[in-house]
Amino acid sequence: MSRHSMGLGGSPSPYEAGPEPADPHSVSRRPAYQSLRRSHRRFGVRATAVAVGGFLLYVLLSSFAPGLMNTSVSGHLTLGLALGLGQFLLMGVIVWRYLVHMRTQVTPVVRGLRGLVRHHESAARERAAFETRTAPREEEFRSW
Repeated sequence: MSRHSMGLGGSPSPYEAGPEPADPHSVSRRPAYQSLRRSHRRFGVRATAVAVGGFLLYVLLSSFAPGLMNTSVSGHLTLGLALGLGQFLLMGVIVWRYLVHMRTQVTPVVRGLRGLVRHHESAARERAAFETRTAPREEEFRSW
């Protein structure tokens, strides 16, 4: 059993028969595709919650605890300024995690599904070419 037939990604084996003819909706019904969508959606919700939560915390602290935000950390650096600069760091970490998530979780499955679609399309083209070659064409039997 290949990695492709188990839904783990990778291109399909040339000796492995496709489960169904080329159907535009066949890929979206596959468990690997559904798992991919769930994983991507879960990550997006988590990343959005962390980004909005961090920004909301900063805004609420600035509004309701100005004394805390004006506390000097070192020299002219206050806690509010440090937390504001920390927002850039937080966004950088979220972007980095997004890139790692795409590279490790999404890209391998997408490559496998793309290979499956290409396999189905090439099989459909070969089938259509074979059917047009074997069927007699009417224009071959015309008189002068």
